[in-house]
Amino acid sequence: MADQATADPIAMWRDWVSQSERQWNTFLNNAMSTDEFSQSMGRMMDVYLGMQKNMNETMGRYFSALNIPSRSDILSLGDRLGAIEDRLTSIESALSGMKAGKAATSDEPAAPRPPRTRKPDKN
Repeated sequence: MADQATADPIAMWRDWVSQSERQWNTFLNNAMSTDEFSQSMGRMMDVYLGMQKNMNETMGRYFSALNIPSRSDILSLGDRLGAIEDRLTSIESALSGMKAGKAATSDEPAAPRPPRTRKPDKN
């Protein structure tokens, strides 16, 4: 009878994948723990952030030329709208407080209604 390990190609492939994964994991962990790796990653991050800053400035100028609001314009508009909503809420609560206080102190209507002097037309 043939050996089970050689007879099952899937098991052999699974063992090879797990051994390869362990070897790559060890190699990459050793490579990432060096100072050279961290310095190169720092330089790459600086280059990336510089490119992103330049792209944001370029797109801002482009949107300004097309008279289209930029992301910062939309965000500032949202902040202003939020402040307006907060002020409106405080005004509404103050008015409802005044209305409730006035209704509690007075039993008669706030202002008398003027007499109705116009008569409807007769057709």
